[in-house]
Amino acid sequence: MVPVVDLHEDISTYFMLHGGGYRLADFSLDVDGRDADIPKYLRGGVRLVFASIFTGLETFDPSISKTYYELYNVWVPGITFRGSESALLEQLRIYYRLVEHHGELRIMAGYADVEKVLGDSSRVGLLLHLEGAEPLSDPYDLKILYMLGVRSIGITWNHCNKYGCGASSRKDYGLTDEGEELVRTANKLGVIVDIAHASRRTALDALAIARKPVLISHANLRRFIDTPRNVDDEVLEALSKNGGVIGLSCIGPLIARGRQATLEDLVDQYLHLHQTYGSHIAAIGTDFLGLLGLPAPRGFESIDKVVNLLAKLKERGLGDRDVERIAYENALRVIKANLE
Repeated sequence: MVPVVDLHEDISTYFMLHGGGYRLADFSLDVDGRDADIPKYLRGGVRLVFASIFTGLETFDPSISKTYYELYNVWVPGITFRGSESALLEQLRIYYRLVEHHGELRIMAGYADVEKVLGDSSRVGLLLHLEGAEPLSDPYDLKILYMLGVRSIGITWNHCNKYGCGASSRKDYGLTDEGEELVRTANKLGVIVDIAHASRRTALDALAIARKPVLISHANLRRFIDTPRNVDDEVLEALSKNGGVIGLSCIGPLIARGRQATLEDLVDQYLHLHQTYGSHIAAIGTDFLGLLGLPAPRGFESIDKVVNLLAKLKERGLGDRDVERIAYENALRVIKANLE
């Protein structure tokens, strides 16, 4: 079975938000309707998951929900980042307790750990990722998070913060001075920079100054669905030149509009990336356990069905080597360049 790397899952959010819309149960159980858990990882050949720490809190704010509707074409609650430092610590605590309780899980400290877990079909590695830099008062705070195990950081979520503009920004001022310092600090420490959820200008600014390959961990293509949450051709061109990768998500409204997205729709986007930029840019970034009611593509509703994606890519004309690059090799290249 081909090993799989998933560049984004909100595992701690599942526990923080009372299941996030899914049935609550022990993570070692194969729960119907839950899109990720340990049995599904093992069944799908998933060896490494970028385990997200999202510090926003759901609230009621109609104006924010309106901006999210423009991103997703679906009503979702407002989000505030009040108390994000406490949420960060609690979610770190969740991940460390998960690996203590479930022997199949391992937290990744460096590239050697990643190599080891990719070769072990009985283990799943968790690479800790901070989704949005709101908890950092200063770029140097990333040093502290590194010591706590964080190895990947998203500059923004949909909102703007002191480091840059998010995808829902009305005025896109791009990366701030502090944001530039955050990117440089991440490169120096060996923390992967992720520009998913960033505005177009923020993404381009980060790619211009990054000295190591960058991730777009979970997004889709604006050529197919015109929403600021998706990535346009200019950003993809810059990402390709940077040597980075994009993990295509399972967020249905970013893949198709007016109907439920299908696996075929998602594969169309993979094929476009392959035909336009070559075999070294595409990866998998599902956003499972973080969809919060947004529908996944029919045929890829849970992480064990990643085998359906890989089979469909072959059916649509990609060779074994191309599929292996999408499944894990492209992501692994970026991880190695940053963590070694």
